[in-house]
Amino acid sequence: MICPIVIATVRGHGLSVLLESIKQYAPECPVYLRGPQSVIDNYQADLKIYGQPRSFGEDYNEIIEMALKDWSSCIVANDDIVLTPTSVKVLMEDVAIVRTMNSYKAGWVAARCDAAPACQNVRISEPGEKLNFYKFPSESHIKLAQVISPIFAWISSDAFEEAKFPPLNWYSDDVHCMDLVRKGYGHYVSASYVHHIGSNPLALMPSSCMRMRCHGSERIDQNIRRLGLTFKD
Repeated sequence: MICPIVIATVRGHGLSVLLESIKQYAPECPVYLRGPQSVIDNYQADLKIYGQPRSFGEDYNEIIEMALKDWSSCIVANDDIVLTPTSVKVLMEDVAIVRTMNSYKAGWVAARCDAAPACQNVRISEPGEKLNFYKFPSESHIKLAQVISPIFAWISSDAFEEAKFPPLNWYSDDVHCMDLVRKGYGHYVSASYVHHIGSNPLALMPSSCMRMRCHGSERIDQNIRRLGLTFKD
């Protein structure tokens, strides 16, 4: 199944490497790209949206919604990752498996990487697990997770219609995952892998994001509190 890859960028520091890895390892995937014109104008993409950074949530909502006008699902990618030859192949194979499961509606199906939450992080093993050559055996299996980080992750139009990212940088993905969980969706960690540098797509430094969180949205404030997160002004 062919699936578009959507990317939002602020500074584009790792964008050239990401796009080259897509060209080499997943040339069948259309690329939808959002960012400032001064940053992305010289990069090749199937569709571009020019725009100044607002927040991770708002920028990714815009480019995901554009892709889902043309496709029934998409792969969300941070701009600071590098694909391997099997990143897309394994992810989409796992998506096909997850969609046959009856336990939950399929929410996010996310790749593993370094610089990621524990459930996706290849540097963190299951208790008592030992390396087998160069990887932990559990890395080859799909697992259920309450919250994932969509560093390189698939989502369907059906799921994204149910909930959008809130207008946050930090914790936008956590809130979105929990919104979907409350609607009966389950999130999964795939056996797919990408290399991740970490935190380049964010538009603002954490202290600034916290102060501008949600533009006063009470609903998101309630979600944040349910997640046990606090903010300091």
